[in-house]
Amino acid sequence: MTTFLVLGGTGIALVVLSLILGDVLEGVLHLDALDNDLFSVSTLAAFVGSFGFGGAIGLALSDNLPLALVVGVVIGLLAAAGAWRLTRALRRDDATSFSATSLIGHTASVITAIPSDGYGEVRLNVGGHVRKYAARCARPVAAGEAVWVSAVVSPTAVAVTPLDSRTPGLTPTAST
Repeated sequence: MTTFLVLGGTGIALVVLSLILGDVLEGVLHLDALDNDLFSVSTLAAFVGSFGFGGAIGLALSDNLPLALVVGVVIGLLAAAGAWRLTRALRRDDATSFSATSLIGHTASVITAIPSDGYGEVRLNVGGHVRKYAARCARPVAAGEAVWVSAVVSPTAVAVTPLDSRTPGLTPTAST
């Protein structure tokens, strides 16, 4: 029983350690050679902790070591699978990159007036990302006016068109 409880406590300690040290622990241990979070610290900690506590519960209920080992392995694998799926989901959200080309058609708010021969600034809110871009326009646009992104000039600059002079057939995408 004590061995199972020590394993459960070790799993909890690994979880706490990974919360404090984050990816530093992953980098130091080099556990995930497959780069798919299968052998990440969080997955291993979930397995070890759940195996320990599951085995302790199995041993307490049946007083049969082989059955306790099976219970521990099953509960450990279920917990590891849950941690693996959760880690993948969280990293997938982090990996979603913000693409400047996805800005075309979205509305923006002019925060620095755009002169006819230069650049001003616009603020966009696309997919929960609030970004500020340099912006140019064929005509002057005052601060506070609503515009829509008609082209991406560079990774940090866009071309905009005032909402009152939309191109027929192109409907701007509303931004919040």
